[in-house]
Parts: sequence; C-alpha cells; structure tokens
Amino acid sequence: MKNLVITGSCMVLIVFQIFFPYLYYSSHSGGRNAEFNMGIHYVYDQDPLGQIYGNVSRIQSLGFKTIRIYLQCDPNDANAYINRQTDEFFNATQQFGVAVALGILNHESPERLQYFLDHWGGYLKYVQILNEPELSQSWDVGALFTDDEIFSKFELVYDMVKQRQLAVQLYTNFEPGFILRTSIPIQLSKKLDFVGLDIYMESLLLMSPNFIQLLQRITGKDVMITEFGMSTSDDVAQGNFLIQGLNLFSNMGLKGCWIAYWNAAGSHYGIRGRPAEQRVGDWIAQNTA
Repeated sequence: MKNLVITGSCMVLIVFQIFFPYLYYSSHSGGRNAEFNMGIHYVYDQDPLGQIYGNVSRIQSLGFKTIRIYLQCDPNDANAYINRQTDEFFNATQQFGVAVALGILNHESPERLQYFLDHWGGYLKYVQILNEPELSQSWDVGALFTDDEIFSKFELVYDMVKQRQLAVQLYTNFEPGFILRTSIPIQLSKKLDFVGLDIYMESLLLMSPNFIQLLQRITGKDVMITEFGMSTSDDVAQGNFLIQGLNLFSNMGLKGCWIAYWNAAGSHYGIRGRPAEQRVGDWIAQNTA
C-alpha cells in the first residue's frame, strides 16, 4: 500500500508539472495586447479571381493583421491564371494594408521561388524558410531529411531570399516533434528573426506551453504560433479550440498566432462562413487594438 501511494503521488506530481503551465496561462488574464499579431492562412488559388479581393477585405475587416500564403506562380507563362490570381491578391493586400507572410515548402523549385520573389517579393513582410523541416521527407518514400540535407536546403533558400535584400522578417516553423531533433531549430534559428510553432491537436494544445518554453530556451528567439487550427465538422468544437488557444497564446505574451485556415478545400480547417469566423473576429476586437 505504501509503495502504491508513493507511486501514485509521483505520477500525479509528474502530470501536474506537465500540465501546470497550461492551467496557469489559460486561467490567467493578460488583458488587451495591441501588439498580438493575428493572422490567417488564405489559400487564394482555390477561389475564383473575382472573389479574391472581397475575401481579403473580409479578412481585414475581422481584424487580421497578416495573411499567410504558400508560393503560387507559373514562371513559364506571365499571363497564367495563377499569376493573375497572385497579382489580384497582392493588389488587395496593398489596398487594405494587410501584411503578407510567404511560406516556402521544402520541395519548392528554385525556379518558381526566384520568379515569385522577383515579381512579388517587395510586397512581403515575412518569409518562412522551410516548413516543419524536422519532419520533412526526402524524395525517398518514408525517409526523413538528414540534418545535412535540411541545413543545405535551408542555406539555398536563405541565400535566394537574402540576395534580393527584401525588407522581411525570416522564420522557420516547427512542429512539436522538434523535441526529438533539437539540433535543427538551434542551428537554423541563428539566421532567423523569430521561430514558429504549429499546433493542431487538442492534446498538443494542452502541452503547447512546454513546447513553446523549450523552443524559446534552445533558440533564444521569440516564438509565434504560425499554424493553428482544427479540422472538424463540429462548429462548436472548432470555435472552442481556437478561442482557448488564442487566450493561452496571448496570455503567454507570444508575438501572435496565425490560424489555419480561412478556406481549405477537402478539409474542415477553414473558418470562412462558419461560427468560428465571427467568434475569432469578436475575440480580436476584445483582446487586441
């Protein structure tokens, strides 16, 4: 009985130590934070050209300061439909004063990246160099990038961005799996302005303060939640998840949170036209400038 009591007490203590940061920050009220950068990922290439301007306007009216996108262009045809969509997207963000964060995926071709940066790089405020590199797979099915592959790929993309002397902040986003390969964020962060963390599952939200604090310690950089969302058809669950996370991240004093996604064909991540859209807009009005 004594051994059981001791074992049980130790398990309770361990669980308490793991989840205490979440309980503390989720219950603590940090007040309004005008500097909290609210953003959202907009997959504009999934919308007709004539609807992009209106969607950017709608995003801005909800209070979002930043729109995150993935690199979309056709370097072989200047008049390609996707290039006209990209032109329309940046026309809208310039009109409404919304910052743009460009995500560069790990297998992006140098030709497409060069074309995009040369045509629209001047409109960017943030550039993500690689996406969750610690989990990225090489072209061999099931094989992860080695550290050397990650570092060489990072340097290639980094050099292409820096050569253009863009007025941007650089970051790389990581998934909680970084704890198994901490050498990667430690090394990459030396050339970054801040680091990103992606949170999707409810269980990871509970653990996120631990991941955030560890990422801050090993990199010495500010942390932003660069992808945050839940794919579910349950409107209440999605809204609750997003609001809980926003309260947590704001109370922790993070730089901001970028939601995934505004729209997302083939999944239930998108908040457009769902109750979460208005709930998040109300949260922004109540908790930021």
